[in-house]
Amino acid sequence: MKTKIKKKLKENAIGYGLLLPFLIGLIGFTVYPLGLALVQSFYKDYSPVTGYDPSALGIDNYVRALTDEWVLRSIKLTLVYAAITIPIGLVVSFFIAYLLTAPVKCSKLFRVLVYLPALIPGIVGASIYKYMFGPDEFGLFNQILIAMGREPSQLLESENQTVAVLCFFLTGMFSYGCTTPMWIAGLKSIPSDVYEAAAIDGSSRSQTLFKITLPLMGKFIFLQLLGSLIGTLQIGESVLMLSSRGGFNGNLNFYGLMIYNQTTDGIGNYGFASALSYLLFIVIAALSAITFKANKKVYYEDA
Repeated sequence: MKTKIKKKLKENAIGYGLLLPFLIGLIGFTVYPLGLALVQSFYKDYSPVTGYDPSALGIDNYVRALTDEWVLRSIKLTLVYAAITIPIGLVVSFFIAYLLTAPVKCSKLFRVLVYLPALIPGIVGASIYKYMFGPDEFGLFNQILIAMGREPSQLLESENQTVAVLCFFLTGMFSYGCTTPMWIAGLKSIPSDVYEAAAIDGSSRSQTLFKITLPLMGKFIFLQLLGSLIGTLQIGESVLMLSSRGGFNGNLNFYGLMIYNQTTDGIGNYGFASALSYLLFIVIAALSAITFKANKKVYYEDA
């Protein structure tokens, strides 16, 4: 038995050697941080300087995370933002995909152009918007206004929450390139003979869209909704890049940004931040499991 094990180890030595760096990275940068955060979440007064206080062990951080007024506000803001922006983003990207699947010249080129913004990381996209619409004379937009003799705009420092949400939503246009190819794949998966039968029956383009295309893409729509929701729940770094702590004078204090703020500016609530992170992790893990299961049905059971 031992001889067989040694023989297999020798035969697969190169494979294990190539796998080792990945395992070290997985343990060091994923497993260990997750475990450390889980331990921290049960300590009320944890600090990297003072360490753990054994007397502060308990579930107080989780109780506070579910009852704290500011946390509940950030959850409400995140969900409201998701409820408004996700449908708009999906509808816009769907119709872009619908147009790109039409048999026209240069359609492949247009698909590439639509997808290119998706290659830009969100934080880079936010930096571009900050350069364009930055406050006072620093923003490109304000430089144009000043050159025209107008007063500079303060869009990124607006105290109006509606304006703040609208400005931040515009930065999300970079993500349309991610959802559009998925819509195109869904549209291409519908058999052409279905459309041919609809055309013979005299179905108009709008009737075909609403009575054939959309019903047959139900699973793809569900996947897109879940994927967009998972991404929206993690919003934080883009707001931080666009504006100051709290985002737009505190108007866009999303859940993800609140987690970050708990560890900065002298607050140092690492235990509370860890508890908030784990609650978000549980929600995203559940949504990811649903997405994975639905994804298998779309790509395997329908094959």
